Amino acid sequence: MSIITMRGLEDYSWLVNIGLGLIAYLLWLIFSRAYFNPLANYPGPFLWSISRLPHSYYLTIGRLPFKIAEFHEQYGPIVRIAPDELTFIQEEAWQDIYGKPQPRNTQLRKDPTIFVLPDDGVPKGILVEPSDEVHARIRRNLGPAFSEKALRDQEPLLNKHFDLLMRKFHENSGKPFDISQYFQYLTFDIIGDLTFGESFDCLQKSKANVWLDTLTFAAPAATILGMLQKYPPTLTVLTTLIPMMRREERRFRNLTIGKLRNRLEMEKRPDFIGFVQDHLDQPDGITFQEMQETAAALLVAGSDTTANTLMAVTYYLSTHPKVLAKLADEIRSAFNSQSDITAVSVNSLEYMLAVLRETLRIYPPVSGNTTRMTPSEGGIIAGRWIPGDTCVAINHWAAFHHSSNFTRPYAFVPERWLGNSDFESDNRKVVQPFSVGPRNCLGMNLAYLEMRVVLARLVWGFDMEIFEESKDWEKGQTGYMLWAYRKPLIVKLTPVLRD
Repeated sequence: MSIITMRGLEDYSWLVNIGLGLIAYLLWLIFSRAYFNPLANYPGPFLWSISRLPHSYYLTIGRLPFKIAEFHEQYGPIVRIAPDELTFIQEEAWQDIYGKPQPRNTQLRKDPTIFVLPDDGVPKGILVEPSDEVHARIRRNLGPAFSEKALRDQEPLLNKHFDLLMRKFHENSGKPFDISQYFQYLTFDIIGDLTFGESFDCLQKSKANVWLDTLTFAAPAATILGMLQKYPPTLTVLTTLIPMMRREERRFRNLTIGKLRNRLEMEKRPDFIGFVQDHLDQPDGITFQEMQETAAALLVAGSDTTANTLMAVTYYLSTHPKVLAKLADEIRSAFNSQSDITAVSVNSLEYMLAVLRETLRIYPPVSGNTTRMTPSEGGIIAGRWIPGDTCVAINHWAAFHHSSNFTRPYAFVPERWLGNSDFESDNRKVVQPFSVGPRNCLGMNLAYLEMRVVLARLVWGFDMEIFEESKDWEKGQTGYMLWAYRKPLIVKLTPVLRD
């Protein structure tokens, strides 16, 4: 029996050797990543330092921003959240990561795995274009469409949508309804009008269309597929077994082609395409394919972020009656009629501007990491030397909620923006919801205009009451690059009676 057993073991010795080899390799990998990696001196959870799997898991379920915030409270201002990735929460890290830090005076390159990219050979568009030169050319062509002059020219068009929103609010007044849907309809219609020369008519019909439905799925799908690029075999397998993931993401891109061609056949008007169509497919201009990819990005970034902020400010106001009463007094005493509320006049509302700043802090429109890569020779970020080829980012949620940056960081207190002595130690400059540097949000001024005018009109015209089922609206939400799952925001609006 012993001879047979020994012979049996010898027959399987190759398998034993492979097993021992794998164990040895895994042990070496664990120890090298945890203790001998260039990032080994940066604190963070052990499992996250040796594998990307925990990071990927929390990203997939939409809870990564909240987990990173916990880590920063535990480990400090710089946290290692993957074998090759660090997150920061300091003010000075903004320029070091997203600006043109000295002495190099060049941008850190984009992490190509933030989003899934178009097929090879297809232009990337303004959002994910890796080349600084190409990105600068696209942005230079689009920039005039987002200037102050362009916003003045676009205001009559915007007012048509604002007027329609107020009419819909009057139609739904006196009864509970989900106001969050109407903010989505509004911003999506506006961005469609400014991009393609025609509204999607979601607000008019009080119903989402195929574009908005596709956007709802495509945004988190693109983020998850981008993450899977860290695991090439997994990405290939999943997109083969679950082709819907890639198909829906491509479908959203392809939907823009017909709309874009129709817009180019229209007369010139002061919208996004109107400012670039004379330079389309021209030297130093923008190509049709670049415009197609950029248009898809504008639909996402130009609608979802503004709608989310309007939802959030409505929620926080309706759950903070003293803040709402103070804001209502400011707005209602400033204007005699709704027509007095304009893109210029709202800028004098000091308390309302503080309310919106606080909303952008406590509920940032971008919840995820916009990751950059350090150069191969490394560099200084927030006063610390960071090795080369390291993924780096400021996590908005973590930075805007950290106790070292803000007193009572999870409390909604607009007064922190008005010089209240209780918050004099707050690091308000860390709040950069639209980022900084050459790749900051191109539509920031448009977003501010929409937020300010809509909020002023809403509070001027209506009293609001939130229903019990929505009083914990902010809990349980999921964040990818943008916010995804949200509960309905059920409110009752009552028109203000005036003499």
